[in-house]
Amino acid sequence: MLNRLHDLLRLRTSPPIFFGAAAVIIVFVILTITLTEWMDSIVSASSDWLYTNLGWFYIFGVTLFLVFLIYIAISRFGRVKLGPDDEAPEHSGPAWFAMLFAAGIGSILMFWGVAEPVSHFGDPPRGPSLGIEPESAAAAADAMNFTYYHFTLHTWTIFTLPALCFAYFIHKRNLPPRVSSIFQPILGERIHGPIGKLIDIVAIIGTVFGVAVSLGLGPCRSTVV
Repeated sequence: MLNRLHDLLRLRTSPPIFFGAAAVIIVFVILTITLTEWMDSIVSASSDWLYTNLGWFYIFGVTLFLVFLIYIAISRFGRVKLGPDDEAPEHSGPAWFAMLFAAGIGSILMFWGVAEPVSHFGDPPRGPSLGIEPESAAAAADAMNFTYYHFTLHTWTIFTLPALCFAYFIHKRNLPPRVSSIFQPILGERIHGPIGKLIDIVAIIGTVFGVAVSLGLGPCRSTVV
């Protein structure tokens, strides 16, 4: 039935992945609209638990990824061509640089690059734990510390590592443009089975609720302001 519906809608996707992710997203949206307070309490409690217990893991992980990318860049692997060996680059360096800002981080910088330090200056995230008073010199310094972390090398790391993985496995190993393809060295042909489909469903849900919302709020709020 999913295949027939997939063909009827003229989709060019995998039916289990598309409809699986769509079902989870639709159920979540319906629950959020109908049971707003209950869902808000669950999401808030989950976020607080993650910040309190796994915040260190996030910072450590991104820093480790940054070190890994620097190693890749300066080692012999940095000279691996992400495409056919005899094919010329489709775009120039300046064009790639412009597209990076236009496609993602540019919209974030337009709003959050200013809004984040201003918000932290008025309400320091570590105020209660470090005794930082709002709108003080210490609050300004701490606000900029957060901003530098979120908008310099660590942010580029979060963009670069998945992009590097996609480029390698899609253009060098000729695998489908899916997150599951990145796990091919570990899963082998199982990336085309249920495990691979589950990975792609989780990736789509994470993209919709995470990256897409953040990027959407950037230009929208910039326009409102």
